[in-house]
Amino acid sequence: MKRRIDWIDIVRAVGMFLIIMGHTLEVYTYSIVGKLIFAVHVPVFFVLSGYLYKEKPFKKVFKGGNVNLLLPYLATLLNVVIITRFNFIFPNWIYNLDMRSFWVSAIYGSGTTLNPFWDKSLTINAIGAIWFLLAMYFGNIIFNFIIDSFRGNLYISGIVATIVTFVGFYLTDIDIWLPWSLNAAMASQLFYYSGYLIKKIDLIEKYGRFGCFTGIVLWIVSAQSGFLYLNIAYADSPILAILGGIGGSFTLMYLAKILCETKADLKAVKYYGQMSLIVLCVHLIDLNSLAISGKIYGTLAQTTGNQILAVSMEILYRFLLTVVGIIIIPKLPIVRSFYLNRTYPFRTKFL
Repeated sequence: MKRRIDWIDIVRAVGMFLIIMGHTLEVYTYSIVGKLIFAVHVPVFFVLSGYLYKEKPFKKVFKGGNVNLLLPYLATLLNVVIITRFNFIFPNWIYNLDMRSFWVSAIYGSGTTLNPFWDKSLTINAIGAIWFLLAMYFGNIIFNFIIDSFRGNLYISGIVATIVTFVGFYLTDIDIWLPWSLNAAMASQLFYYSGYLIKKIDLIEKYGRFGCFTGIVLWIVSAQSGFLYLNIAYADSPILAILGGIGGSFTLMYLAKILCETKADLKAVKYYGQMSLIVLCVHLIDLNSLAISGKIYGTLAQTTGNQILAVSMEILYRFLLTVVGIIIIPKLPIVRSFYLNRTYPFRTKFL
């Protein structure tokens, strides 16, 4: 069993909370707060993956992705289908799902609704937050290929990662939408590489404070420049968005490391970070299946007229739902094997 790095679990917990916030800002989505959140909440997970990266044979990368990313993707889709079948009983609380449209979305795996073909003849709806699992699945494969192809040469690997990243942004810019969130997988490569570099050169230990200060500046500047939508590999200013994502991620990593060096009791936060995959999938199930959060926001906004209170309560609901998920799912046989396969593998290996 590999020893967990506590501060990384804390960063994961913060990152997941930011993702929940980013999906729940309502009227504040396009505010500076929204821009700051979008600048880092997804990039930080790719940076952490780069930091934890260890070169592996392609077969092992492929198998690990099947078990740790595709299995949760499939399980989450099935959970959405099962829950939405109860729409006829709770029509005001559970969404009615168009099965054909949903499975087309699931197969294409896009993080946004789009018309992927030149004649715009077909609209494919967004699959939701778990586009991230597909992007990381293919992002891992691409990054492993880059490092394996130029083993030991950080300079050339960095150049190739840069080229692949901007190709991902360029494809979106010219309206080429690849399936399985491949645009995002390509655009994430510099985030992978930055995490890999941070670990390789030990930047947190050597330049922690300076890096944190620089990271904050880059984070703020990138947010001021506009939005980063990594799910579709689009940014108002791609260069600043990449620098801001890296800078913001470094800042969170450094601060989490410092926090872990204190005597604070962080067990609950660490556990939330350890269960970040379940958090993401429960959050997706909520977004795609349940109308509860919208009713909380709408009711409070209308009755109190206080937007901040309404948004805060909606965020609290979505956060607490993920807490329930990370408590219950690890205790459910079979279900937990889809989400925590390393700890609870299936008795019969089929992947």
